[in-house]
Amino acid sequence: MTCRRCNGLMVRERYDDLELGSAGYEVLAWRCLNCGAIVDASIATHHHTDHKTEPDALLK
Repeated sequence: MTCRRCNGLMVRERYDDLELGSAGYEVLAWRCLNCGAIVDASIATHHHTDHKTEPDALLK
């Protein structure tokens, strides 16, 4: 997988979920070896949502 920010190599890592008190909960995510960008499931979902603007709204 390549980074969307810098096209660097992404590696899979596990992070502690501190929001849940770090009681053994881990989050799987991708981290870029070049720029350090981290992408988890919720970030990836947010990047794939369509932010559509109606053409009529732009004309007003």
